Amino acid sequence: MKRNIFVAALLIFFVGCSPQQSDQLNQQQKDQITNEVKAVVDSALARMQRLDGDGALQYYSPEMVAVGDSSIIDFQAYKKGWTDLPKSVATMKWTTTQCQCMVLTKDLAYSSLFGKAEMLMKSGDKITVDPQIYTSIFKRVGNQWKIIYEHGSGVPVIQKAGKK
Repeated sequence: MKRNIFVAALLIFFVGCSPQQSDQLNQQQKDQITNEVKAVVDSALARMQRLDGDGALQYYSPEMVAVGDSSIIDFQAYKKGWTDLPKSVATMKWTTTQCQCMVLTKDLAYSSLFGKAEMLMKSGDKITVDPQIYTSIFKRVGNQWKIIYEHGSGVPVIQKAGKK
């Protein structure tokens, strides 16, 4: 009798703890989400390279938090950074080395982006960050993927104007 209760308890435990089949995504669904998230990453990067902060910010949730090497900022501070950027940056170039995406649920995914960032400042200085690494968490809001968390890491190297 005790053994049957133990077996029944184990069965209930494993059935209760196992993910429900309806929540599981098949490979085709994961691939579709991966492609959607990567399209958002590519589009945001293209807008950033054009110094189109407003265009890039459409991919961020107003609830987002960004973490850098020395601070944690909210959406408003992030937005201000993009508003101020064209005042000092003449051109920006991003080169992707590697981009990986992991689907967590049907409405949650993350990407890890490795690459090189190059900025030519209006002062003539050149800033290079190589490698530059971004980890972003995406949440599906309605029918759109929005970044709700971003962590950027890299060490900028500044080449002063007139020096080589």
